[in-house]
Amino acid sequence: MKRLSSSVLTALFAVAMLSSCTIAKIGGRGAVPISLNQPAQSMDLAEHVTLKKNCNFDWTNTYDVSEYLSKEVAAKRPDAVANTTIVIKTGIDNYFINLFTLGLAQSKKVVIEADFMKNKAVGAQTSTK
Repeated sequence: MKRLSSSVLTALFAVAMLSSCTIAKIGGRGAVPISLNQPAQSMDLAEHVTLKKNCNFDWTNTYDVSEYLSKEVAAKRPDAVANTTIVIKTGIDNYFINLFTLGLAQSKKVVIEADFMKNKAVGAQTSTK
């Protein structure tokens, strides 16, 4: 009987570790506007950016997109960030980190894809006098 209950507990623990139900709060507070879709005004695509980051021991499940993109935004200086996609997932490495820490690490991957946009260059207007 003890062996059966031990097997059942092990199976339940494995199922709990494999199921990755994530509820997250995603925000963005920065100097550059961040949009999940195309901006209203016409802009040119400057660059497509993909960032991947492992998050460990983060029990808040709150992700600030501007914090993740801050280095790239400072280096490339876009006028806006559009078509932003945020994916929170777990991989085999996260599974083993969570397994060895008995789930305390709350290890997961955050993948952010975004387009850096620049305002369309308006043709040089010449004034005639």
